[in-house]
Amino acid sequence: MAKKMAIPWKFKYEFAMGRWTSNLKAYLYAIREKYGPEAALEIYERTCKMNDRIKSFTNAVLKAFELEGNDAETIGKWWDIWHELTGTRGTILERSKTVCRFKVTKCPTKTEPKDISGWSITFVDLIGKAINPKATLERLKGMCAGDPYCEYVYKIEE
Repeated sequence: MAKKMAIPWKFKYEFAMGRWTSNLKAYLYAIREKYGPEAALEIYERTCKMNDRIKSFTNAVLKAFELEGNDAETIGKWWDIWHELTGTRGTILERSKTVCRFKVTKCPTKTEPKDISGWSITFVDLIGKAINPKATLERLKGMCAGDPYCEYVYKIEE
């Protein structure tokens, strides 16, 4: 039996994350090119919701990191983990039980065509809704939409 090859964790991470972001963008761009931006966004949203993919993914992260609760602080902690996993850089602007506001200054999933910038709103909104269905999201700025940074605000009415 051949000896199992040791692959460095850093390479595994870069391989997985690089392929994930590359494929995400490639699918969005290919659908946009052939069918238009509306179709790309519609198919992306449909894919995210299919079999509760984003909800299941969100819950897997909550479970793995033993996050409990359904308030805006939990949503913020979830995003702290996501940002660390993906190499996203940003700043927490406000965090409480009812409000989570953060700014993203470096994003590996930033797309170029502005007409498909709504994909990120879909993803970010579904994460919040998976944690608390009453969470509302507002994107004040979006790098995919041409702004110099992203700014998101979740609110949960008491």
